[in-house]
Order: sequence, then structure tokens, then C-alpha cells
Amino acid sequence: MVHGLCLLLIETSLAGAGTGGQPGGPGRSVRRPGRSNAGHPSDKEAGHVRESMIRRFEAVRQFLRERGMAAGLVTGPISMRYLTGWSNPSKRFAGLVIPADGEPALLVPALEVEEVRSASALRLVAWQDGEDPFAALSGMLRAAGAGEGRIALEQADLPVGQLRRIAGALGLAPSVLLDAAADLSPALSAQRESKDEDEIALLQQAADMLNPALDAALAAIRPGVTEREIARVLEEAMLAAGADGVAFETHVLFGPASALPHGSTGARTLEPGHVVLMDFGAQLRGYRSDITRTVCCGAWPDELARVYDVVLAANQAAIAAVKPGVPLGDVDRAARQVIEEAGYGAYFIHRTGHGLGLEIHEEPYVVAGNEKVLRPGHVITIEPGVYLPGVGGVRIEDDVVVTEDGCRVLTSWTKERLSAG
Repeated sequence: MVHGLCLLLIETSLAGAGTGGQPGGPGRSVRRPGRSNAGHPSDKEAGHVRESMIRRFEAVRQFLRERGMAAGLVTGPISMRYLTGWSNPSKRFAGLVIPADGEPALLVPALEVEEVRSASALRLVAWQDGEDPFAALSGMLRAAGAGEGRIALEQADLPVGQLRRIAGALGLAPSVLLDAAADLSPALSAQRESKDEDEIALLQQAADMLNPALDAALAAIRPGVTEREIARVLEEAMLAAGADGVAFETHVLFGPASALPHGSTGARTLEPGHVVLMDFGAQLRGYRSDITRTVCCGAWPDELARVYDVVLAANQAAIAAVKPGVPLGDVDRAARQVIEEAGYGAYFIHRTGHGLGLEIHEEPYVVAGNEKVLRPGHVITIEPGVYLPGVGGVRIEDDVVVTEDGCRVLTSWTKERLSAG
């Protein structure tokens, strides 16, 4: 029993993840049954994943110790996925307690236990519908030595209502828990910036799934087809290639609508001479790819053909600038300079790129004035574009990983100026 609740403590552990200790109160131990690996990493992959998780937890513990915190509490879905391999699919509360010295434990809704066990080797504490998860959480935090409020929270991802309930369960004022120096949000975001080899492998697989999708879309482009039909072709081909789902809402824009950088896919029908802008991505085990290619139905109009060549040159210039130690603002400048010198600077109306990983947009950002420097393991998009109102737009986007001596482009579908249909 923990504070009057009947909880189920599931005895699993992440070898090397802690030094002992069992956050949470005593409960009925349940032996972890063997499970099929269908849909999950192989034994070899799982070993790499465990090593990655151990490193990630130790980085969090180091953060806690440096700030005199007894424990960290992770509640954001992205950080939860990063540290556990599991993402909470419901609105029911889940929280990961990481003691500064001790083994992490994950509080989850009871109906998610089987799914969590298939993804994570962490110690689990399950709460049933009708029980108060925050009372259970307070027991776990007290067991970790954080009952007096020495807790690092993900402040950017913690709703005010949850903050109040956590504080109330501990008998504390919410303000006691809001130590800016112990905010886990920027620390975890910074930790996720540099990808390890397992993450890069997943991002490469997700990028490879885009090729058959673009091949299928190119074959389907013809006058009279709708944006939604091409979007459906892209998505079905990605799923057939093994994607778990789409990385974000697929954007397919025809003709003048392609001048809207984030326009919505609709029922517009394709006409000869219209460009087709396709911005989409695949999701694999939470990791996301992101590509944009622009083709034309029939012959390219002269001005848009010129624009395409300028945007391609900007894409290539920015990729050539990507290497360790280079400020991200310089990469943006490399793309922007090409477009400005061609006379289209006023029509390049967004940053050159963004970080990519478990989120489709994450740190670091390839934007003017960003003095943060590139490091090996950074994965960014390079996506310059020119958008002519009432005429059309061209964007060419690639996913790029920073290596020890330069970079490697993950997306490989052709950037040749193509006509279709």
C-alpha cells in the first residue's frame, strides 16, 4: 500500500540503470513473462537500446546531483519516449521518477502495463482507474528522498493542474517545485540534440522509406488528380515500406497553392504547367524523417524553372556549409545568400531548417543569428524555398546528419528538376 492505494509493483529492471533503491511503496511482485519480439528490436538491437538508455539516465542523474536535487520527474511525452522507449497514448497520468542515486521507476495506468513492458525494462508501478495517481507518485518521490520538494520537473511540459496536484500530494506549495535552475526541459532538449548511432540508424531507415513513396507519387501525377489523392499515394507507400505512421500531416500543394509554405492539402485538381510540392515524412519507432520535393505536371514554366535551379543551388550551398563547429546561422546564410543574389530574397520567408528526431521540429534551428555551433550527431533539415504569390512555390528539403568531418545526407531521392504526367 502507498498512501492508501493498492498498487501493482512490476519487478523489472534496467541493468546498470541505478544503484539500488525501489522508488514506490511495497506492492505485489509479478514476474515479468517472456514476450515475443514481433514489432520490437532484435536482441542485438535491444542491447544497444539498453546501453543508450543507461547513458541517458546517467546524464539526467548528473544534472540532478549538480543541482542538489533528490529526483527528477519526467512527464512530457517526447522525453518519456526518449528515456523509456514508451509513449503514453492516453490522457491518463504517467510519470517517470529518476532518483539522483537509485533505480528509476515508471508510474503508468494499469491498462498500459503490457504495452510498456514490451517497450521498456524499467521498474513499473501501475495505478487503476478510480485510484489517485498523484498519491502514488508522492510515495515514489518520498522513497527517492524528494519529499521536501528537491525535485527537478519538466516545467515546459507540465500542465499547471498537474503541478498543483503533485505539490498537494506532497503537502507543498507549487512554487516550491519551480526552481528555474533545476528545470529538466532545456536539459533534456539539449541531451536529445546529438543523436547516437542507434538513433541515426532509425532516422536513416525512416528517410529510406520516402523513396518508394515519391516513386509512387511521381507515377500517379497526371492532369485531373487531386492533392488528396497524391497525399494518399505517398502515405500508403510509406506504410507499405514499413513505416509505423506518418511523421506529420502530409502536405501536397498544386499550382499557386504551392506558394503557401504550410498550405493545407485539399481537393484542388492538377493542371498542366502546375508545380506539385510534396512535404511529408515517415515515423519509425518514434523517429521522424522529413522531405520536400517539387516537380511539375508537364513542362516547367520558365520562371518556376529558374526558381527551381536557384533553390537547388541554395540547398546545395547550405549542405556544403554543414560541418562541426559551424554556427547554425552561417548555414542559414549560405542558403539565403544564393537566393538573395538571384533576386528572390524577399520570397524566401522562413528559416533554412530545424532539428529532427523524436519531434519533427526540435533543437537546433538553422536560422539567421543562431550562434550555436553544429556538433557530430546533430540531425537537421535543409529546406530553402522561394514562394511567388499567385504563381507557385519551390522547396527542396533534405535531412542531414553532422559527422566528425562534415555531414551525410540521409534523404536520397533525386533533386533533378523533373516533369511528370
